[in-house]
Amino acid sequence: MGISTAVTAFNTKVLPASAAQITFSSMLEDGAFTASTDAAPWINASRDALRGNMCVGIPTETVYGLAANALDASAVQQIFAVKGRPSDNPLIVHVSSIRMLRALYHLPACDDAQKVLPFLGTDNAALEGSALHAALQAAGQTGEWPEIPQAYHDVIRKFWPGALTLIMPRPPCIPIEVLGGHGTTVAVRFPSHTVARAAIAACGLPLAAPSANASGRPSPTLAAHVKHDLDGRLPLIIDSGPCDVGVESTVLDAYSSNAYVDGELVPCILRPGGVTFESLQSLGGAYERLRVYRRDFTSTEMEVNPTTPGMKYRHYSPTAPVYLFVPSDASSASCACQREKMHELLAQQRGKIGVVTVGDMGISGADRIVCVTKDAADLAHRIFAVLRMLDEDEHVDKIFVQGVDESNEGMAVMNRLAKAASHHIVC
Repeated sequence: MGISTAVTAFNTKVLPASAAQITFSSMLEDGAFTASTDAAPWINASRDALRGNMCVGIPTETVYGLAANALDASAVQQIFAVKGRPSDNPLIVHVSSIRMLRALYHLPACDDAQKVLPFLGTDNAALEGSALHAALQAAGQTGEWPEIPQAYHDVIRKFWPGALTLIMPRPPCIPIEVLGGHGTTVAVRFPSHTVARAAIAACGLPLAAPSANASGRPSPTLAAHVKHDLDGRLPLIIDSGPCDVGVESTVLDAYSSNAYVDGELVPCILRPGGVTFESLQSLGGAYERLRVYRRDFTSTEMEVNPTTPGMKYRHYSPTAPVYLFVPSDASSASCACQREKMHELLAQQRGKIGVVTVGDMGISGADRIVCVTKDAADLAHRIFAVLRMLDEDEHVDKIFVQGVDESNEGMAVMNRLAKAASHHIVC
């Protein structure tokens, strides 16, 4: 593991952007789009920075991402340096279309790919180059994806673009730094956020992009969160308002050896996120046997050499210690136990305490900052923003959080809270 600290100083600009400024010609296959004239400032600035191998903060439907050219090792290394991220923690590659993803498998090895800036993702020979255009045409027509493992085709048709990352074979053009220095697979996502997709399509490059926060901090769901953590460390942040999902993407593996048991495909979720276990399982077939890493199986190799972010290091932690009240099950008795233990522990505390609950628990007091969420989905949507507000704005001494059952959206939010918390109180 290594953490790079050499970072160029910038006067970080924040430029506003809106999905209403962009219209794509295709939902899935092609990355061609039109833009209104008022989108020119952020499109041009992000395109120039990304083609110049600099990092840009971009909005996505999950959280804000710290994006850079995924085809260039030096650009990828800047991501690790800007975040203070361990270099053995893999990155996710983001594409703007199925065509862009397919094109990666027809580009030369990364040492040669770094020397060119292909305009990928649009069915246009003048932009793609005649050789790449011909290779894609020969490999398969629209709707045929020979480069993509067959086990993902139905998944892609249902969930892409969206909050789902897929473990894919590594294209030769992707440098080993994207993989955290090890492995033969790469994590790929096709975001549904129109501004994110346009930023990728405009520069014509796949973008490696982890969350745009200082490493270990709660993920950013507002441009202001990115500015707070990374001001002066990148040239540009695109501000498109709050993220819709609020937690990172689900990572699904239906390709690597981890997805097979006794030679049979048994797909697995490596990181819960914006697409639920139940939604993926509803695909049927092999997905009826869907497993979740650490709940249903573990791997010593993946603990040492993870294939996706969020598996190895502590994440999502505010400065104030987090106390997580973990339900033993979904029963009303467990909820009553959470209430009792939270009130009991709060009575023993001095100082300013932030409290996050699901429904009203009757907690009040001048030194108690209470944030009430409606349900697990609302908690998942708001948790990172609430943790940052309590920590950075209210400067609380401790944060108490009521956990939820791990069904549906609860699995993702409990995954994040378990990593953020330094104290776990089982109820």
